Amino acid sequence: MASAGTTNQKRPIHSHFYILDSDPYFHSSETGKPFQDCISCGLSLRDDPNLPFLVAKSYRSDECIFEYAICEDCRANMAGEFSPESQQALAAFFTHRVKFEERTKLLSFGDLIEPWIQTCAACNIPRTEAQTHSLGGILLGDSIIYDPYPLCLCGDCEDEIQSLLSKKTLGIWDEFVQINFDSPPGHHRDLPTHRRPVLL
Repeated sequence: MASAGTTNQKRPIHSHFYILDSDPYFHSSETGKPFQDCISCGLSLRDDPNLPFLVAKSYRSDECIFEYAICEDCRANMAGEFSPESQQALAAFFTHRVKFEERTKLLSFGDLIEPWIQTCAACNIPRTEAQTHSLGGILLGDSIIYDPYPLCLCGDCEDEIQSLLSKKTLGIWDEFVQINFDSPPGHHRDLPTHRRPVLL
């Protein structure tokens, strides 16, 4: 539900940029094109060239069943509403489970996205072996920002993350899903993944 970008606030976004061009990983699976607007505030993601935004996509096997883009301001505001207990638990999870130094070495692959998302960032299970997984990438205009993103989380690790969260934090995320996807409470149980979509 949350990841390195929202819980490890002291870690800077590194200035490693590559142009996405036609790479489909972080384009909308529905349209085949880049995301245009922030799902939360409606801001055009092309209006402010200095404002990063997150693209998150959840999959069952190769089928994308949930996707959105959210600007960094809205993402940070929502993460700031999480309970202190949840923030501490999430920070501990990513500090102990994600090997940030090892991920930095992936910069040697240049603009290749696949090495960053080939395995789950937390448990290293191959993405192709996970029944469900989510991808997250930080973009700036038409460029993707590397290190520690882009990343993949398998469904089991997503479940583990959500088990760490307080009722308050889960309520905030459920409200976000209900408002932005016009879904009733508990709708995530009806999704093909049977779980809440992850907030990366």
